[in-house]
Amino acid sequence: MISAIFITTLAVFMTALLLWGFRTLPRERWQMIAAVPVAKDRDGEWRGMNLTFYGFFSATGSVFGIGMSILLLGSLHVSILVGIILVAGMMVLCLPASRMVAAIVEKKSSTYTIAGAAFVAAILLPPVFWLGSHYLAGFGLTLPALPSMAGAAIAYALAEAIGRLACMSFGCCYGMPLRHASPLLSRLFRHFNTVFYGETKKAAYASGLQQQPLIPVQALTSIVFTLSGLIGLAVFCAQYWRLAFLVPIVGSWGWRAIAENLRADHRGHTRISAYQVMSIIAMAYLGAVAFLFPAAGPTPDLAFGLSQLATLPVILVLQSLWIFLFLFYGRSRVTASVVSFHVVTERI
Repeated sequence: MISAIFITTLAVFMTALLLWGFRTLPRERWQMIAAVPVAKDRDGEWRGMNLTFYGFFSATGSVFGIGMSILLLGSLHVSILVGIILVAGMMVLCLPASRMVAAIVEKKSSTYTIAGAAFVAAILLPPVFWLGSHYLAGFGLTLPALPSMAGAAIAYALAEAIGRLACMSFGCCYGMPLRHASPLLSRLFRHFNTVFYGETKKAAYASGLQQQPLIPVQALTSIVFTLSGLIGLAVFCAQYWRLAFLVPIVGSWGWRAIAENLRADHRGHTRISAYQVMSIIAMAYLGAVAFLFPAAGPTPDLAFGLSQLATLPVILVLQSLWIFLFLFYGRSRVTASVVSFHVVTERI
């Protein structure tokens, strides 16, 4: 019963959040959260550092995914300490990768790529969980490899669904204009498209696509990832471990390979982008892993997982991590601002 209630509640929450985001975030108002004055110019005005909703939703999606990972690992009776160590290890590796891969593929030092970070995690995850399951057994601790990886894959899909709202806010990862799409796609997305407003949206300054109807790639990605995560979660609770792992893997990486053909932002100079190659490699590699690892694990206990998540130390760690990730992703390096202050004399 608790599994059905949890999945239904999560589905309602995700649906409400995504519908709000699709309608609201392309507007100009929803790119910058604040401009923080950092240095004063000679004319008395301050140069500002912009804090963005890109950082807000990137941090929120990441922390949501980490919380889901802890919950699902906890439901398998994996030690909370083991879960936090695994997540922290992945973060230490993947955060730098999000910039390094973007610098290699897109030749841009001020850009992040979640796809690149996810690819690094996808390659490293199986050996880490395999070695961890064997090493921890010597200490009387459990880490069922395939069920744990299924939990991580589900958490990633749901986290990335929220993370795509960051791209919708900043106007990056945008789809091609409907006028350049095939007649079939133009008709299909005539009433369901994305229109960005504001000159500081990436779709505007990089491709001149302000106020033009675009294929809603970010929205489609959020929908596909949410569905694959929720279906994977339902299968996870039913203890079909291979299917619980494969559904979010095929849904997320398969869709990435397809969605690249619908995008208009720069993805490299080759016909097949590096991100499509990464997606195909990750899907094939993880698909093989699903059949190499033993499909055995305990009955998931979501109530126990929730009890582990809702402890003061875990909540404090997640809050601190959110602040760090918000400052890491949210400080805009491609926009600037000018801030001035004055006294309202009639209120003195």
